[in-house]
Amino acid sequence: MKARGATTLIVMLTLCMGGSPLYGGDESAGKKELQRIKREMREKKRELKRVDRKERSVLSELERIDRGLHAGSAQLADQQKRLHEAETAFREVELKNAGLNRQLDGLRAHYAQRVRALYKMSRGGSAVAVLTLGGSEGALKRVKYLGSIIDRDRTLIKEYGSALDLLAVRQAEIAEKKRDLLERSRAVEVKKAELESQRRRKAAILADVREQKGLYEQTLRELEESSVSLWVMIRKDERQRKAATIAVPPAKAKAAPHAGRGRLSWPVDGPVLTRFGLQRHPEFGTTVFRRGIEIEAAEGAPVRAVEAGQVAYADWYKGYGKLMILDHGNGFYTLYGNLSRVDPAKGDRVARGQVVGLAGETGSLKGAKLYFEIRRDGEAQDPLAWLAKR
Repeated sequence: MKARGATTLIVMLTLCMGGSPLYGGDESAGKKELQRIKREMREKKRELKRVDRKERSVLSELERIDRGLHAGSAQLADQQKRLHEAETAFREVELKNAGLNRQLDGLRAHYAQRVRALYKMSRGGSAVAVLTLGGSEGALKRVKYLGSIIDRDRTLIKEYGSALDLLAVRQAEIAEKKRDLLERSRAVEVKKAELESQRRRKAAILADVREQKGLYEQTLRELEESSVSLWVMIRKDERQRKAATIAVPPAKAKAAPHAGRGRLSWPVDGPVLTRFGLQRHPEFGTTVFRRGIEIEAAEGAPVRAVEAGQVAYADWYKGYGKLMILDHGNGFYTLYGNLSRVDPAKGDRVARGQVVGLAGETGSLKGAKLYFEIRRDGEAQDPLAWLAKR
């Protein structure tokens, strides 16, 4: 309703501005009133944006941006690879062209030398003398020798012409490679600008969440709803798998991590940022129950399975970013969120300590890290009670 009222006000003000002067002949007063109206319009527009932002799903918006960043980063990497290939091809063409220029310089010098020699022979009558001196037998030998020289000159001219043709081809190729290189460089810069714009957009949303209590509480509610729906989906999938295999029991039961309580390996190196349990916001005073822990991790740090298991989920999930869940049997699950990359697919078996993905900031409200949960029969467990002491 507030948004509609603000919109109506803006429309009315706009219609008023389109009419006659507000204060008759007092032009100065009219200008001041017009400036006041414009200020009010700007403020109403800002209010509309704030209302619109609060009405949107923060997690959905963050996921949309994260997906765009993820896809854009892959496209940028591909474009940078193609740019590198274009640069390599350009250097190779330039090297070939430099070699051809050296060859052409040699041919040009040799050709110039032969032209000077022929010119001197024609001026001094040397060719006639060569043919007339020494008798007929000597003349035949000299004719044969001159024929060889002529053949060599003909070959030289042909080689020189071919080199010139090849040079033209090389120069056209260089020009084409330059254009390709320029286009790829521009594409890389455009993609970088797009990604930077998306990062600024995400930073603005996160800043709003940190600074506005209402938006922060809305985000917490969305995270809670997302967590509940996620585990409803996992338990449903578990029941379906059990129903499908009940007639053929497994030859060997899967090991459950409760056998290694306090001895599970850590999924990633780094200090714990947020602990399990009730947490109170230092500024807003809002209390939230955290079902997992957040571990500091650099972007791209390897994430390892804390125990052997089977991948129950490996995809994007709202509020968790790129997410992987491992089923360790007997109702035990471990969850790895905010990943930048997930390696195994749903249904794959993984070993204890195997790298299953890379840490990142997808779905994160705090930058690069790993979100980690342990569930037993659907109930959240304190991961620090299960992970090995360090």
